[in-house]
Amino acid sequence: MLDPTGEVRSLEHLAFNAWPALRTLVQDDWILRFADGYTKRANSVNALAAGRDTPRDDLERRIVQAESLYRRQGIRCVFRLSPLMDPQVGSLLQARGWAAFDKTVVMVADLTERQAPEKVTVAATRSNAWSTGYMTFNAVPPVRQAIHDRMLDAIVPQTGFAMSLDDAGEPAAFGLGVIERDHVGLFDIVSDPARRRAGHGRRLVEGLMSWGHADGATRAYLHVVADNARAIALYDKLGFREAYRHHYRAAPG
Repeated sequence: MLDPTGEVRSLEHLAFNAWPALRTLVQDDWILRFADGYTKRANSVNALAAGRDTPRDDLERRIVQAESLYRRQGIRCVFRLSPLMDPQVGSLLQARGWAAFDKTVVMVADLTERQAPEKVTVAATRSNAWSTGYMTFNAVPPVRQAIHDRMLDAIVPQTGFAMSLDDAGEPAAFGLGVIERDHVGLFDIVSDPARRRAGHGRRLVEGLMSWGHADGATRAYLHVVADNARAIALYDKLGFREAYRHHYRAAPG
């Protein structure tokens, strides 16, 4: 487990920048993120720094305020509980009947020089083909695609939009890489549901790792749901190891 006052905070901040919300509100050591309900990470309350021993009355007041702010945005209030969040918050939310879900593993890997796999392309900008292909493989409704595209277009650090092609030259997997401060974050990794277990996802991840290293990154990181054993096994083979975990709690209703 990493030090909550050091590397965890660094990785958390990198991920906030790599996966931006459309609107944010900073309140002391919390950041409230809003993106019209698209993805939990971009629509949740997160800790910016390690919080410990905060007066319980203050936490209860801040939880109520957060609920009100998300209600005004028409979004269900969700807390993302990383090692930075004061542990009392999880207990308070549980007592209020907030359900825990989506335990997630943050994994990191040291990057070394590697040959870029064939049939993987990485573009600096998002194309309509990338956006449409990703949404098709992920079964995202068109009305949500516009929100996703706005979030991608809001990324400030260097981006790489990756595509893995099959033998016929057709897209078989998509993914996003974001480089900042010697790290490359891997996001939006998805392969064609009809052609899974054919190695397309692995090649795409290897392509993004190679691209990141070529542009100066020395370490890669990603987030994966804890019960996705197949994906975790793949990342283990590629040199990733667990750094820490987080989970979510959502308001009732």
